[in-house]
This record gives sequence, structure tokens and C-alpha cells, in this order.
Amino acid sequence: MSEIVRPPLQERSRVGWERILDTGLTLLEEGGYEALTISEVCRRADVSAPSIYARVDGRLGPFFAVYERGIARVVATEDHAFGRATGSVERTVEAIVEVFEMHAAFLRAVIRHSSSDPQLLDRGAAESRRVLGRIIAALPHDREDMVVPVAWMLYTECAFRAMYGERFLSSTPESREAFTARLNFVARRMLDADG
Repeated sequence: MSEIVRPPLQERSRVGWERILDTGLTLLEEGGYEALTISEVCRRADVSAPSIYARVDGRLGPFFAVYERGIARVVATEDHAFGRATGSVERTVEAIVEVFEMHAAFLRAVIRHSSSDPQLLDRGAAESRRVLGRIIAALPHDREDMVVPVAWMLYTECAFRAMYGERFLSSTPESREAFTARLNFVARRMLDADG
């Protein structure tokens, strides 16, 4: 299976392809993998199926093209959020919460589908390691032995919140402010604890 996108050469084709990717991303965020169908993309983007298959192959080609679009948006948010995070627990927590909150619908759809798609699971694992690296780099390194556990804690808490929402730990929703405060408290305690 080829996942390579054959880029459009003409301006009109580029505009149509952008519309296809944006529509596909919206469908994925709204209804998960099952909602991302060629027929619905065609209907909403006002394009024909051959215009999609001219760029990618098979059923997975459009999905992975949309996935790459979504990941590019996540990375752009990371670049902005982590650009001001280095060396501060509070700014690092705010950065990772911002990334997961802004892209929760996309990440939820991808995480759910990855359980039945080994190729997506591998890609997601690589993306997770990359994000963990960013968190580790942004945290203060006064306690080297605790930086990785703190990064894991922040990542998994945000991933669970993206997957299950603000009611995951309680029947009462945990606001973003309360969630961020809790993560800051736990991270600070872990980093300040005596080894």
C-alpha cells in the first residue's frame, strides 16, 4: 500500500485537495474513523472520488493524508506552546494541557482507531515519544531522576483527559484550571521530593 500523497500541480487542484484534507479532518474529529468516508468527504467538500484517488491509494490513503494534516496542526500548536515553556513546571504543564485540549477531538479519534490499526499504533507511538521528549526538555532538570516520571505523568493525564473528557476521574467535571492546578501540584511535589 502506498501512503505517499501525489501532490496536485495546478492551483485549482491544490485548493480542492486542501478542502478534501480539511473536510476529512473535520469528519474525523466529529465522528472518528468510521465517519471519515470517501462519500461523505466528496459530499461535504464538493469533489469527486477520482479527485481523491488521484492523490492517494485505497481506503487508508485518505485516512493517513488526513492524519498527517492533523499531526501537522498538533506540532504547530506544540511549537507555539512549548516555545515559552522551557525550564518551568507551570509553563510546561500549561503547554501540554493546551496541546491536548486544542486537539482533543483529533487525538481521541486517532487513539481509539490505533487499537485496531497496527500501522497507526506504530505512528502514534513514535509521536508519543516525540511529545514526551519535548516535555522532558521543557521541564527543569534539578532532579534528573524525576524528569521522565513527571513527563510520563503529564502526558498520560492529558491523554486520558483527551480520551475521556473532564469527567474521567469524577462525576463532577474538572475544569481546565483545576486540572492544570492538579498537574502543577503533582509535578512540583514529584520534582521537589527527596530522592
